[in-house]
Amino acid sequence: MTDEPAAGTERAPKPSRLADLLALVFVVVAVGIAGWAMRDDLPEVLDSVGKIAWWRGVLALVCIVAGLLATAEVWRYCLSGLGSPVSSHAARQIFFPAQVGKYLPGSVWPFLAQMRFAKEHGVPGGLALLAGSVFLVVHAVTSVLVGALLLISQPDLVNDYGWAGLFIPLALVVLHPKVINLLARKLAKRSGVEAPVLRWSHLARPMLWMLPAWLGYGAAGYLLADPFTDSVWQLALVCTASFALGWIVGLVVFIAPAGVGAREAVLIVALTPLLGPAAITVSLLLRVGHTLADILLALRYGLARARRARTSVS
Repeated sequence: MTDEPAAGTERAPKPSRLADLLALVFVVVAVGIAGWAMRDDLPEVLDSVGKIAWWRGVLALVCIVAGLLATAEVWRYCLSGLGSPVSSHAARQIFFPAQVGKYLPGSVWPFLAQMRFAKEHGVPGGLALLAGSVFLVVHAVTSVLVGALLLISQPDLVNDYGWAGLFIPLALVVLHPKVINLLARKLAKRSGVEAPVLRWSHLARPMLWMLPAWLGYGAAGYLLADPFTDSVWQLALVCTASFALGWIVGLVVFIAPAGVGAREAVLIVALTPLLGPAAITVSLLLRVGHTLADILLALRYGLARARRARTSVS
């Protein structure tokens, strides 16, 4: 007997009950620790909410949606580089309904959903799995590069976290096509598909599409944080870099669904020198904004996917 998949078949990643349980425990503990830590600052946190005008929240949500739309293009061009091009609308019908799975305990649900939805557009599920994996690599590498701006915008952090700059060349090494192709071959072997050879030309577009994504997320943070400081460029850099850094930390802390708790911790640490207790408010509002944007886009393109399915049946 062998664990290798039969030729022509695809093997999906398997959910883990232990991972699900650990994720639930992590969220409960993280929320409890956060609540206890902010107990003395709660009056100021609540007061700072009232200082953020409603239109700032609306514009922040628009910026987040724009950033998420850009990430769908990142995933689309990752898939295209693997030999299965789809339209932007089709990519969104696959990507966004699947993304809500990241809020469930465990880390495989978005991949499982992408594999299923991709097949409706004639894309092999195994290639969708590979595209999701390359997407995470591109996301992670660019988050390290953008997160490094935090050391520039907050010179005081260099003394304590200057060592983090060592991850920049490491991130670039991980992005090299030879490394990605090695990872792709291992994943392809497990999923039962043949991994195409990726080149720099295949990775250029996904990398470029991450630029508007990070700018959108940073702009959302800036809009919410601006009432609490007179800084302009420094705040813009800190908001963008800290969110990128928070994203990669949330990815590393894989037991946290959608990086809940881990991302907010990074944002609070990075924003507190500029905002004080309002950093807690901004980080929580950004979480609410991203969750709402994920839900809205999932509904928008999930309904479009359902209409397409009904039309094809009739």
